Amino acid sequence: MMKTYMIVDVKKKINVLKQSHGKLITNFYFGSIDDMQKAECLENDKALVFVVQEPFRKRVYFAAADPAACSALLSQLPENSVLEYICQDNSNPFEQVFINGGMERYTRYIRITMTYSENPYMVPEAGRRKLLQEMYDPEFGEYAGEEHAVQLYQTSREVFDELCDDIFTLEKWKKIIADKECMVYYENGELIAYYVYRLEGKKFYSNLSVNRGSANYLYNLERRVFEEMWNKGIRTFYYWINEDNAKALRRGNEKVKMYMKSYHEIYNFIYTKIRFIS
Repeated sequence: MMKTYMIVDVKKKINVLKQSHGKLITNFYFGSIDDMQKAECLENDKALVFVVQEPFRKRVYFAAADPAACSALLSQLPENSVLEYICQDNSNPFEQVFINGGMERYTRYIRITMTYSENPYMVPEAGRRKLLQEMYDPEFGEYAGEEHAVQLYQTSREVFDELCDDIFTLEKWKKIIADKECMVYYENGELIAYYVYRLEGKKFYSNLSVNRGSANYLYNLERRVFEEMWNKGIRTFYYWINEDNAKALRRGNEKVKMYMKSYHEIYNFIYTKIRFIS
């Protein structure tokens, strides 16, 4: 039976588990959730599993000294719960633990981080991308205004997957807009393309984008923001991409590798609960 605790109390339970059993396998990082957030918990002698209600999904966290004990608790979770586990390698050593708990791999995201020595947009393009480069308009698009918030919210709910993508509440969209972290392009009053991003210290995060027009629309928005960040001295850029998004994986200029000081990948494995195991 699940019991409700505050995250501050869940953290105490994790510490007790660690003191009793030593090193744990976990997908929870202290400081990642507010201490006053509520969580629904399951526990046994060697594991703790807890569920946090996010705006559009039930997010699963675990801390366990024994894989079998973890699987036993996962098996009691409600259907459609979502668990994420980040690995440095492209295989997950604990996947069977989750499968034994009645979960299945939903998808996998790849985080790609690149540090450049020179502006990659200065590398001559070839083929279709050469045309994009020639058509670049640095004045294309505009910062989103508060009047765009509702349409951005509604479009994102239509386009993205609430089980694995960033889907923002209307309040979050208003903050993104206030912080000037979204560029939009409208045509005849219709939202055609938008690009959401964030500067994190000296790293630039390319968060999400939608394009319902020609390829140069998104190219213009992305490059305009990139150039602004480059001119501010930002050299490290990263993004998450779904491994099933073949079109986005192919996008880009292979020649930019000559301007790349470093390149790194990590992997986020996402699982959903498919059945209740009695």
